[in-house]
Amino acid sequence: MRYLKYASIVLFILLASCGGTQRAANDATAAAKRSKVVKSHNAARTDFETMKARLSMSYDNSKNTRSFTVNLRMEKGKKIWMSVTVLGFTGAKVYITPDRVQFYEKLNRRSFDGDFSLISDFLGEEITFEQLEDLLLGQAVEPLDNKDFKIVDNEYQFKQEGIVTKLFSLRPSDFKVSEQSIAKPSENSFLKVNYTEYQVVDGRIIPTEVKIDANQRDRVSKVEMEFKNVEFNQSMTFPFSMPSGYSEFKL
Repeated sequence: MRYLKYASIVLFILLASCGGTQRAANDATAAAKRSKVVKSHNAARTDFETMKARLSMSYDNSKNTRSFTVNLRMEKGKKIWMSVTVLGFTGAKVYITPDRVQFYEKLNRRSFDGDFSLISDFLGEEITFEQLEDLLLGQAVEPLDNKDFKIVDNEYQFKQEGIVTKLFSLRPSDFKVSEQSIAKPSENSFLKVNYTEYQVVDGRIIPTEVKIDANQRDRVSKVEMEFKNVEFNQSMTFPFSMPSGYSEFKL
């Protein structure tokens, strides 16, 4: 029973929502100006104080496939809390703040307590707490202003090529991200996130389904998430305390 190990790793791949589903319309405008598209995307950022959701998740690393449930709570700009449930029991918890990452998993009695740079190291790309929030909620993780801009397959595409290749595709219907990826061909590594469907909750457009593909030195991982039972700006707690007697978790 090693699924809790995989569950903890999956939560870092993220480091890597109930309403009507929306799909992108085929109406990308050829005359659209980069500045207006970027402005519309920035305006589409999800505004909230707190958020909670239930995530159905699956993880596949070509050797093992696991499914589990994650209870997600967020206080914008301050906290991300996750509780992993398997067979009705809490098996792992994660608590992330702008400068710290803590988590533990019960089955193997392992834990981690360190600074936020762990997430950047894991992804192979510098990332801030705000960017992590954006990654979860369908927003580009970095500014688009200086990227090459064109229309591809009826979507607004921003691309930067070089040692690191970055790509961001926006849906013309609401200017939310349909795909964002970062690749380092020289290191045979990439991280690609696809937002296959969105939903509207309390007037906010957020992902329904998210698919993540990651490759680091021939280690391939796939994650699928479905956001359910999303609520905004409700009173909530973030219960977390590091247990004693656990061994250090090594990624």
